[in-house]
Amino acid sequence: SLNSFGARDTLAVGDNTYEIYRLDAVPGTEKLPYSLKVLAENLLRTEDGANITADHINAIANW
Repeated sequence: SLNSFGARDTLAVGDNTYEIYRLDAVPGTEKLPYSLKVLAENLLRTEDGANITADHINAIANW
């Protein structure tokens, strides 16, 4: 997937690392209700530049 906002990061827990997508990389998501934050995080994970674009992510962040 694309990473237009630089949101992709890793989280280390013990000996394991996990790929995460940080909502704080997208301005505006801090004011969203929890349910829309879940949707925004899903858009970050599935951004491909065709079906899901940075414009889609900005649209939900500025809802």
